[in-house]
Amino acid sequence: MLASLGGQMADVISLVHYATDIEAFMTTGDIRQEFFAAPYPVTTTVQVQRLYRPELLIEIAAIAEIPRSRFRHPGPGDQALCE
Repeated sequence: MLASLGGQMADVISLVHYATDIEAFMTTGDIRQEFFAAPYPVTTTVQVQRLYRPELLIEIAAIAEIPRSRFRHPGPGDQALCE
């Protein structure tokens, strides 16, 4: 979705992780280095009893700031992006 609006992973400024097992989640810290470089996004991690879809273990919400020079408005076929 980020790329469809002209964004890049470097544009992500904040992440919120909702994890059903905080101990297991903490072992995955090196994975974020595959997607992000310093300075890393501000991150909050919260342990929850369960997520809306019980088969999921982690849910991630991200906020990105896309520079105006790269931002692309969603087109008519991108209605799902606006919902």
